[in-house]
Amino acid sequence: MATGFAPDEQIRITFRDSGYVEKDLRDVTAGADGSFAAEVHVPSETGSGSDTPTFRVWSLDDVDTDNQADTPFTVTE
Repeated sequence: MATGFAPDEQIRITFRDSGYVEKDLRDVTAGADGSFAAEVHVPSETGSGSDTPTFRVWSLDDVDTDNQADTPFTVTE
């Protein structure tokens, strides 16, 4: 779940793998309280870079602002 967006703001969720390849996963609309929850699937093919893969959540309505967040995670099998 993410919060802090404007009501009805258009949000894009992307995945950046460890090889710096960024893929758009899903667009969502924030609710009346500025929050949203979304299910996404991590692409099975990832790069071989040294950085940790991240999800990036950012506003499509106000692209020029710093209204984004990166969330690192660990893949387990």
